[in-house]
Amino acid sequence: MVPQALPEGVNPDYVKPVDGILYDLCVICKNITGVLTDCSVDQRKYYVDGCGQFCEKCWFDPEHRGA
Repeated sequence: MVPQALPEGVNPDYVKPVDGILYDLCVICKNITGVLTDCSVDQRKYYVDGCGQFCEKCWFDPEHRGA
């Protein structure tokens, strides 16, 4: 399988290929989020514009809410 090309503007430090498919990593813990890199931000859960993709655990962690 040929690896997917990295979409323009995507930071390669927050992407991991799995079997040729690119997945976003959490901007906090860098674990795989299960979100495909080419998924529209309008269809994502746990995404913050200007910051990036969070995993569910970091999204709900009060330490990362900035409150």
